[in-house]
Amino acid sequence: MKIEIKDVTKSFGGLKALNKLSLSITKGTIFGLLGVNGAGKSTLLSILNGLSKIDSGSVEVFGMDMTKDRKKVKKISSIVPQNLAFYEQLTVKENLDFFADIQNATKEDYDRAIEINTLSEILDQEASTLSGGQKRRLNIAIGILNAPEIIYFDEPTVGIDPKSRNEILDSIKSYKAMGITVIYTSHYMNEIERICDEVAIISKGQLVKQDTLENLLNSDSSDKILIDVIYEDSLDFEGLNVVADSVIETTKTSLTTVLDMLDKRGIAIKEIRYGVNSLESHFLDLTGDANV
Repeated sequence: MKIEIKDVTKSFGGLKALNKLSLSITKGTIFGLLGVNGAGKSTLLSILNGLSKIDSGSVEVFGMDMTKDRKKVKKISSIVPQNLAFYEQLTVKENLDFFADIQNATKEDYDRAIEINTLSEILDQEASTLSGGQKRRLNIAIGILNAPEIIYFDEPTVGIDPKSRNEILDSIKSYKAMGITVIYTSHYMNEIERICDEVAIISKGQLVKQDTLENLLNSDSSDKILIDVIYEDSLDFEGLNVVADSVIETTKTSLTTVLDMLDKRGIAIKEIRYGVNSLESHFLDLTGDANV
């Protein structure tokens, strides 16, 4: 069983958010979507969750055609948006009670949402007083009250501390163990590496790469080094492999030569990333943009 997206196009006025996009997502996996802002990630999540219609192409979710079976697909799906979707003036419990009633959640699903997201100790706390991480966990708990078979996460860890991020990632991994399919977008490549089985890189509404995380991380590019520099003009110099506006790619054997070249030209170095993971390298190679 899979989620099959074939030649999907979606436009908003004159802007083509998705342009004949095709990809396949296996049931029961954690699938990562990478792309710069505006690449089409959020649009795709909205379509898969039945919240937006496509202009052309086809979407099939576990054997159900999105056009004909939209209500059935929405019933087994849930999306956790980047923006917080609960009532700040209500307590955590009041929010959960309200959304559980709307979604006809069972007590088992209700209790599970609290347990997985470690909310039991803050149930009586007003949502407006929660930390950023606690608010994110409440947002996720509300999203799984309907016991979905598929959960779509749209950058769920934006603006939270590392401890809360780790807790959320651990909870997301537990969904796979429960047989839930997870589709995950993030600005943080280390998050994708930590939890995802497979990755798709999207650029300008089109698929540019899809593979298992294992294949990407074991590729020949895993020994690359990235040098972030501070330079306002073009880095179009002979001998430099520029993969983004201010990012140079090299290897251990060529590093000294590149550093000497930068020093002679008075180009300041912001950061050197040794042993760069191939996921980041693939992203830069394929999109030419370091800003996910």
